[in-house]
Amino acid sequence: MTESKRVLFVEDDKATRDGYAAYLRGHGYDVIATPSGVEALDFAFNWLPSTIVLDLGLKDLDGWEIARRLKADTRTASVPIIAFTGADLTHERISAMRAGCDRVVTKPCAPGTLLEEIARCTDRG
Repeated sequence: MTESKRVLFVEDDKATRDGYAAYLRGHGYDVIATPSGVEALDFAFNWLPSTIVLDLGLKDLDGWEIARRLKADTRTASVPIIAFTGADLTHERISAMRAGCDRVVTKPCAPGTLLEEIARCTDRG
């Protein structure tokens, strides 16, 4: 598996996490899926994914803080982050981008839509 096909999927809802992760795997992505913000940071720093899909409303450490930490660290500063949020509000999008997210996707979305966003991130450079 090439590093350009690595996705860290961070989502606290098990059904959502499992469903999207399975879909991405079925399309050739190597996926680590976790419900934990703390684990997400550990995976990101050690596994070095090509893209991170990040739920903003995690219970242990919110997505905004995770994004800030990832963008502040040289190991992960260039990794694109897709905020995955249930709130389709302008201020939510703006705050996600200010925290370091590169894109914002409102959930639920068609799995193909998320796949397209990940492809845009991995093809950008």
